[in-house]
Amino acid sequence: MTTEADCLEALQEATERLCGGWNDAKEMAGLETAYSRGSRVGSKPDEIDLPEGTSWKELSVDQRWHYKNADWNTERSLERRASHRAWANELQRANGGCARCSETNPVCLDFHHVDEEQKEMAVGKMIAFGYAKDRIRNEIEKCIVLCANCHRKEHYNSLHP
Repeated sequence: MTTEADCLEALQEATERLCGGWNDAKEMAGLETAYSRGSRVGSKPDEIDLPEGTSWKELSVDQRWHYKNADWNTERSLERRASHRAWANELQRANGGCARCSETNPVCLDFHHVDEEQKEMAVGKMIAFGYAKDRIRNEIEKCIVLCANCHRKEHYNSLHP
């Protein structure tokens, strides 16, 4: 049985082969194109509050999407951040904790960049800013795990030899 999708695909192929495209096919068939004369921006939803002086119609498509989806997007970002943080904590734990002492509690552990010149960004900031796991993993590979105390001592000792 021929499906609707099969018919549409055949119609598209025939249009390209015989007419060169949809607009040419419409012209050959004597059909007119009704061009839009109005705004494509719908009215602002009542539940959305905009900052003073901001016009809904002047916002970009992305900005309007943000205002319409702010609650959902905020929740999604918080969930992603929490998931990435739990993943990084598990990597610290799997690494055996602090490389200098016996601390293993993830709330006390930091990723310390062995070579500051290779550092793109602090791992915690990458998580907070929503970087992808592969980018974070690449940054973690440049680090050793230190507890907060050993990390502070490391930085102090590097500045005060």
